[in-house]
Amino acid sequence: MVKEFWVNRRAPTLTVGEFHVSHHRCWPWDLDLWLELNNGRALTLYDLGRLVLAKRTGLLSLLKEKGWSMPMAGASVRYRRRVRVFECFEMRSRGLCWDERFFYIEQSMWKK
Repeated sequence: MVKEFWVNRRAPTLTVGEFHVSHHRCWPWDLDLWLELNNGRALTLYDLGRLVLAKRTGLLSLLKEKGWSMPMAGASVRYRRRVRVFECFEMRSRGLCWDERFFYIEQSMWKK
């Protein structure tokens, strides 16, 4: 998490609909029994992407100011490609919209 915030410390602010893009690699400690990116690790990376997106859009400072948190209310995940050891991939996160209760975020991982 510290690495992601450090890398993006001077990144420009984003508006709702703009993508936060980060680059990652599947390391040996990220693997499951089938030698591909573990589902738990993928969800952790999505968490990191949401946090940096919240920082870059200004949502994180608003949450701190109001004393709110950013829990995950639900997720729908579809796996289309395997990410194997040492493969690089790109994660894209963007805010889609919000209503009176939720902020909706779209995230995806793309192999290079």
